[in-house]
Amino acid sequence: MNRNTKVIAVATQKGGAGKSTISIHLAVQAMQSRKNTQVVLLDLDPQGSVSDWAKLRDLEDPIVLQAMPGNLTAYLRQAEEDGADYVVIDTPPHAGGTIDVAVRAADLVVVPIRPGPFDINAAAGTVEIMRQAGRPGVFVLSQVAAVGPEGDDTEAVLQELYPEVPVAKARLGQRKAFMQALISGRAITEFDKPSSKAVGEIKALFREVKGSL
Repeated sequence: MNRNTKVIAVATQKGGAGKSTISIHLAVQAMQSRKNTQVVLLDLDPQGSVSDWAKLRDLEDPIVLQAMPGNLTAYLRQAEEDGADYVVIDTPPHAGGTIDVAVRAADLVVVPIRPGPFDINAAAGTVEIMRQAGRPGVFVLSQVAAVGPEGDDTEAVLQELYPEVPVAKARLGQRKAFMQALISGRAITEFDKPSSKAVGEIKALFREVKGSL
């Protein structure tokens, strides 16, 4: 890949962790981060959540394409030739081969984690793929309850188990606003007021991700 085109893969082998939500929001925030930023959002998940969102959307950007693992390289090459600044890849759960391909292609792997033992355990497979591919990653705590120690506890366990993968300081709360935005074909930054907590969380997350690229 052209180093001008940054590839972000959002991957974990656990369903329901918020991969599609994070993929969409990173793509839209990347697009909004600077004027004329070109972003391609690749949907590798057969469930097609990202593609379904794009159908609800009035705007043409970011460019959303449904892709298969076998033609990912061709899509990335095309994005590079077209001068894309960012490619964000949404991956399916429980599909080792697909995750392998996406992780190998990525400059950074974003691993969403819901607080609790199930997502922590499921992270092992994704981290192993990252290790084998020699790719850097970052854990993102998602759907974090407003009160309670679960977020901090999960972060502590992740840091102990996988010291080489940092945990993002930005966390995404358990917020209805994210879902309300998505079902209207928008991202939270297009849907909610700039001062909302959800908007602040997404902007903070993108700043961290961009800083890690």
